[in-house]
Amino acid sequence: MPTTTRFLAMIVLAMTLLVLLLMVAAPTGASSAFQVSASPASPTFPAGANGIFIVRLEGSTDMLPSLDYAVEGASLEGVVSLNVTGPSTAEGAVHVRRDSAGTARLIVSFGGTTLATAEARFVPMGAVQVQVTMNAGINAAARTWRFEVVNASGQVAATLSAGTSGDAPTATVTSAMLPHGFYTVRQMLGSDTRTACAPGVFYEVAAPVSAATTIELASATARAVFTIRPCADLPRDLQVSIPVDVVAPSAGGVVGEADVLASQPPIDEVRGTRQAGPGPLPARTGNIPLPPRTGNTSAGTEENRLPLVFIGLLLLVSAPAAIGARAARERLNR
Repeated sequence: MPTTTRFLAMIVLAMTLLVLLLMVAAPTGASSAFQVSASPASPTFPAGANGIFIVRLEGSTDMLPSLDYAVEGASLEGVVSLNVTGPSTAEGAVHVRRDSAGTARLIVSFGGTTLATAEARFVPMGAVQVQVTMNAGINAAARTWRFEVVNASGQVAATLSAGTSGDAPTATVTSAMLPHGFYTVRQMLGSDTRTACAPGVFYEVAAPVSAATTIELASATARAVFTIRPCADLPRDLQVSIPVDVVAPSAGGVVGEADVLASQPPIDEVRGTRQAGPGPLPARTGNIPLPPRTGNTSAGTEENRLPLVFIGLLLLVSAPAAIGARAARERLNR
């Protein structure tokens, strides 16, 4: 076979080998490196407010991909990039907004391929307010009253606590956003609070008479009003017992050993001993996650391809040199 023909054959063989190596190293699709799922953070969101989708990635997290997001039926308000949450997991968030009741749909894609979809339902919502007034005068003790907001299905939708005192006899507390509908607001009665005064009862709920009322939440807020009154059995001389330092200064105004009563040692301002806190935290060891990858390249693809590409190029460059050396030996042997 002529030398030129052998040379061309070797070139074709080297190029073919390089193409095969590139085909083996080429990515087979985004799904081969990781899997993506999406879900709403809550079953419902209030119309006119933001809703959140949680995006979860499972698989290779050495180099996180840059995912693309599209929203139907709502506006895209913001994106929290993927962050590593475990050895092979990462999570991000997508904030969307819809001003009216309806459904918002999130589409997650990578490189033009849809990886996951999710839907969130937006409904009209508002807040339940509870106003409680303690009719006991300016010397009334401070108390905390608890209330439950129960939906039409009998489930407790919110628990609220309101505090009153002689200085602030009326308090108003507000629940989180709730879907529109009918709710029952009931006071959680304690051992000294009842719907009517009786022996051993300190407080009675004057209104509503059953310590519960039903309201309709059809706008931004709906309010339930409670009034509480003291009963005759409420002690009138309640006092607070606090530690009293028995040290009395002498006539000169300086506290000395002679001013301390032997039978009643003074109370220290701060008890116990001080101890040194822990030292600086040890340096973090182990694998530190890399920052999120930008662009639309699958995780780990280029790292796997580079060695194979170098091998192919080396074969392509060395083939002509080997053929030239062999042709020179043949000429010398003639």
